[in-house]
Amino acid sequence: MGARHAATLSTCVPGVRVAGVMDLDRSRAERLSAGCGAGVMVFEDGRELIRHGGIDAVVITTPDETHAGLVIECLEAGKPVFCEKPLATTVEEARRILDAEAALGRRMVVVGFMRRYDPSHREVREAIDSGAIGRPVLFRGIHRNAAALPGTTSESVLVNSAVHDLDTARWLLGQEIEEAYVSGVSTGARSDDGVLDLQMIQLRLGGGCLADIEVYVNAGYGYEVGLEVVGDSGTVSIAPSGSSMLRRQRCVGRRIEGDWLERFDAAYVLEMQRWIGDLHEGNFTGPDAWDGYVSLAAVECCISSLNSGSPQSLTIPDRPALYEGIAEVNR
Repeated sequence: MGARHAATLSTCVPGVRVAGVMDLDRSRAERLSAGCGAGVMVFEDGRELIRHGGIDAVVITTPDETHAGLVIECLEAGKPVFCEKPLATTVEEARRILDAEAALGRRMVVVGFMRRYDPSHREVREAIDSGAIGRPVLFRGIHRNAAALPGTTSESVLVNSAVHDLDTARWLLGQEIEEAYVSGVSTGARSDDGVLDLQMIQLRLGGGCLADIEVYVNAGYGYEVGLEVVGDSGTVSIAPSGSSMLRRQRCVGRRIEGDWLERFDAAYVLEMQRWIGDLHEGNFTGPDAWDGYVSLAAVECCISSLNSGSPQSLTIPDRPALYEGIAEVNR
């Protein structure tokens, strides 16, 4: 993700220059910097990069467990930060970020929920906003990866993968999650024994809304994300694969993307363009720290349900005043 964002910022986004890159493997960072233009600084320590006077804003794409500490470091340095999801790995860490941002009195954090920028997801949101399907009452989601990353656990399926679907459900339905029931099985495919790599998530949200989400991180055949939103007078959906259909030799087939970088290529460009544009205007409109916090609260509720085998309730506190107001991508 770091290489993808660096390439996007270097080639597709006006008004920005990649000034520095960081990796624990210096040779890897040097290879990346060479493709980002002249004079790109190379760091082996993230905090050193954040504190450097030649860096105005920061993109965090490090391992999940490092996100919270580095975001806090950016806030203490007074530097806007784009953090890949998840914002943190626990609700307590996310709460610290909210408190640190509130102490500054202004929004500084944007979270990488890239589906909100994806053209097909935007079309679904626009159909809902226009009233074309009436009041939305049900979200159905499919999220399949070809193979789980090394070290995947039953819990990380929710923290690292399902967090996207939880955010998408609350964003499209316009309601917060109130209850979750999660069950899973170990398929034995391309993962450690005992990892529940196929999980079914059932949600009850406010306003009489429901959600049903399948997350399968070892589907084998490729990467797909699909959804349907059912309203009280119509539906709107995204097919798991939006590619063209080919019929030949008595067969029907379509191409499947290999991973999320391929499927959401346009979204990654659009979210970086929006973030840089917002930096120049001084008004952040993307998914914020509150969205990151609420998504983690939902994840922890789902983990509790998965471990207990029973539905778990979730109470979301009142949204702080700092995060009130409607933003284009966030609404």
